[in-house]
Order: sequence, then structure tokens, then C-alpha cells
Amino acid sequence: MSQDPHRLSGAYALNALGPDERTRFEDHLATCASCVQEVRGFSETAALIGRAAARTPPEGLRERVMAEVARTRQLAPPPERLPEPGRRGWGRGPWLVLAACVAVVVALGAAVVDQFGQVRDLRERERLITSVLTAPDAAYTSGEPEEGVSMTVVHSEERGRIVFGAQGLADLDGRDYQLWITHEDGAVTPAGLIAVDDRGASVPVVADAAAEDAQGVAVTIEPEGGSEQPTTEPIAAMAFEG
Repeated sequence: MSQDPHRLSGAYALNALGPDERTRFEDHLATCASCVQEVRGFSETAALIGRAAARTPPEGLRERVMAEVARTRQLAPPPERLPEPGRRGWGRGPWLVLAACVAVVVALGAAVVDQFGQVRDLRERERLITSVLTAPDAAYTSGEPEEGVSMTVVHSEERGRIVFGAQGLADLDGRDYQLWITHEDGAVTPAGLIAVDDRGASVPVVADAAAEDAQGVAVTIEPEGGSEQPTTEPIAAMAFEG
């Protein structure tokens, strides 16, 4: 196998490997419990995405998402510095968190609204998520910043993007969770607000992370609509694996 077999779980689950590479990966799978778990989790995630793409948007979806877009910052402000947070409990095993987050997309229906206010098919989100998860250099990091809260980030330098998801987030009254890309010099750039459903699961966030010095993500709690720079200490931070 020409590359680390541990990085091929997503491609295998999506039938994106060639016959020879698939056979070699299956030989590896017979002796690697962690890859078995990742393949199972990614297969569940892919199935959820597929069901979401096949559904008709429910009545009122456009109005609800338009309202969310209206309160989401679209232009990225200049980088700002973020205080260094404490870290604990970070490890591997992202698939269950991502599957739960994709389930939120299924619940919303088969459409999202882009920044121009037009409804587009959820297959674009599926394409972006799949592109990152199946990238040859995809690196997965997950953990629990506090009891009952799980977060996962998948990063691909080749794709220049990340996919972020979380479970167990508390409802915020008049405030929003905001995701940031952290950089080697301590600066941060905003990566979007984290929408959370009534069960505490986030909608997957797909964000640009093409900067060469991008090193991880952080999450803060900000005033409703987000901030141009962090106004609170981060509740979680993760360095990219790999």
C-alpha cells in the first residue's frame, strides 16, 4: 500500500479505492480494530448524508435557514490573537460525533441556503464533507473538553479545509458558539458559527484552513451573531493531527 492504511478508512467506506488497494486495505482491516471502528462510523455518516440529499425540504425550511444566515457573519475579519487554553482528553475516534452532526442535517431537510440567499441542494455540503473525510492526508482529532461534550475535527492540507462537529453542547440564550482556526503565531481567524439543535448536536461546519501556518481550532462563546475577534476564553481547543 503506497500510503498509511490508517488514512484510507473513509475512502474504503465510500468505495473509492481501486481493486488492488481495496484488497490490501481489507488485509490490513483484519488486524486493525481502530480502522474497523472508523469504517463502521464513516459508513453510518455516509448513509445519513445520502438520506439527507434524497429528502424534500420541509415547509418553512427556507425561511428558517434564511433567518440563520442573516445572523451569520460572512466576511472574515483580520486575524486576532486568542489566549492559550488548557487542553485535556484529546484523542482519536471522530466518527460517532460526525455521524450525529450529519443527522442534524438530515433533520433540517435536503437544502441549505448560501450567502446570496438562494436554496441549493445538500449535495454540495455532502461533496465538501466527503472531499475532506476521504482526502489522502485527512487527519482526525476528537476529544471531550468537559464531561458530556464531544468534539471532532477532520483536517486536510490537500483540500485546504476542515470539518468540525460536536455533541452535548448546551443551549445558549442570546449567545452563539463560534469556531476559530488557530495559527502558529497565536493569531486566529473566524471559521463560522456553530449551529446546535435541541439535542445538543451541531450541524457540521466546513471551513477554509488553507493557510500554511494553520495548526488547529478553538471554540468560544460569543454574543449572538458572532464576533470579529474572540471576546471570551476558549472552552475547547484542538491541534490538528498529522
